[in-house]
Amino acid sequence: MHCELCGARCTIEGEPPVPVCAEHGARWKLARNAPASDVIVVRDDHVLLARRAIEPEAGLWELPGGFANRGEHPADTARRELLEELAVRVRLTSVLGFYIKERAADDDVVHVTVYLGETDDDPAEADGEVSEWRWFAADALPAPHEMSVGHRLRLDDWVRTRRGERSDALGLDGV
Repeated sequence: MHCELCGARCTIEGEPPVPVCAEHGARWKLARNAPASDVIVVRDDHVLLARRAIEPEAGLWELPGGFANRGEHPADTARRELLEELAVRVRLTSVLGFYIKERAADDDVVHVTVYLGETDDDPAEADGEVSEWRWFAADALPAPHEMSVGHRLRLDDWVRTRRGERSDALGLDGV
């Protein structure tokens, strides 16, 4: 498990067990089944992706988004994360689906609400979690091995819905 603030590997300590970052201390946020939100931001038939700057999965492409703060509505999480990561104000237009991301390596389950959105803003690297960003055409998305776990599945669902096909919007990310 990695600290969501700096990307450093956490140790597991205490009872109940909690991930602990050497720099940021106990990361209770990581010790629960975590709700998260991602946004497929669309402009001119292109989708905005971000390349992760921190672990886990540093260097891989992903949908912008992240973990909810305690008590935060998923839509508010989506808007806040886009602003923090890419300095983008996003208009959420619909929900693509609800996805479960299971990571057996750290016994973690993440519940992800995936929104569709639009923006007039030009992205910028903002909080250090993103090393670069790019607009990708729907027919030129990164290969699955170039993307964070489950993110390509979500994009494939988006492509299917654009073609009028049924998506796997309950996306079990291969489970």
